[in-house]
Amino acid sequence: MTKLQAIRQLHSEDHTFLSPEGAREICKPFGIEPELYEARDTRSQFKGLTLYGINPKTKKEYQEGDTTLGIDADILACQIARALKVDYQSMFGRGSQLRSACEAIEKFLLKK
Repeated sequence: MTKLQAIRQLHSEDHTFLSPEGAREICKPFGIEPELYEARDTRSQFKGLTLYGINPKTKKEYQEGDTTLGIDADILACQIARALKVDYQSMFGRGSQLRSACEAIEKFLLKK
């Protein structure tokens, strides 16, 4: 995967909490490691996080209160932008922040 392909893939991951493997795959072309963290499923809270897929600890679908290691797509986009020293506009919403950072990175990559 090229850097441009990686950013375009990340751009398509709107409101996604990426697994460690997915985040590392996107970061690989940039030569950086994602800053992973433990997240909790808070689906019943306003603007809460819903984890999808299978919980590796219980081998069952995630339920509220379960935790997993990973990173939000928008946070990863900002991390990559900072690593490349690319300026992007700070936005309030996750989707808007993802688009802002990815578009700035893509513009930077296309200039090179």
